[in-house]
Amino acid sequence: MSNQLTFPSPDKKHKAVLTHLGESQSGSSYYSLSIDKFPNSFANRIFGKVCLWSPESRFLSVQEWKETEDANPPKLYLLLIIDVLAGRECLIASVDGTRGNILPEGFIGESLMYTVMYYGQFGTTRSFESRFQYLDGWQTIK
Repeated sequence: MSNQLTFPSPDKKHKAVLTHLGESQSGSSYYSLSIDKFPNSFANRIFGKVCLWSPESRFLSVQEWKETEDANPPKLYLLLIIDVLAGRECLIASVDGTRGNILPEGFIGESLMYTVMYYGQFGTTRSFESRFQYLDGWQTIK
């Protein structure tokens, strides 16, 4: 298995790189993230195998894992949006890691479409839309 996964932006001006760090007991791999414009900004954070660029290459959606313990799945999956042009990031949504998973599906206009899959005997899948550019929680990438 390759140690790195590279996700070039559609305009080929940027790239996101996921570097393999390990696997949870469920077999899901987790990674470190670097983006060429912000090479060390995401150090000491853990990400899933999810990177989705917007068609104009300005926004990148990623899945961050929070409160991970060595081989266990994370306590929380976070869906983040990174504005590469403005140098900021924002939380779109989160889900309890023991109850489900969250994945970006695609960008449509000013919205990010994403899916939350809930585990269990009667597991469900729900689709959502976020007009992410209008969210209040944007933070500057350091």
